[in-house]
Amino acid sequence: MKTPLWDIEPFPTMLFDPDVARVKRLASRLGEDGVPTEVATSVDALLAAVRGKYFRTLVVSVDVDDAKCLAFLDELRVAAPAGWIIAIGSRADADAHAVAYRHGADSLVATSASPADLLARIAALQLRSRPRF
Repeated sequence: MKTPLWDIEPFPTMLFDPDVARVKRLASRLGEDGVPTEVATSVDALLAAVRGKYFRTLVVSVDVDDAKCLAFLDELRVAAPAGWIIAIGSRADADAHAVAYRHGADSLVATSASPADLLARIAALQLRSRPRF
């Protein structure tokens, strides 16, 4: 389904959050706005999905203060080198951005960001391929 934000068929977006209710609400909202989504509620399910299918954007819930979450971001970047990773975290200050970028995220959004802000970010990234360097 084409949306007012872009004139192309959007690529699928993978959503990951261990909070099943929250990720399903987000998937529903993005689906209403024309973004095709798939949902993963475990790290293993997410990694299996991205290894088997191309996702232009991946929206993942992370805690930039948790070493396990940062190792997960590293592993996700290796598994999905061509996908844009949008991390959603409780902090989105300059230090948190630096940590997220260092571990493979392309963007960091605060959990308090509106769905419209997230949709605009997804739409912008849908229009270009991620450089592989």
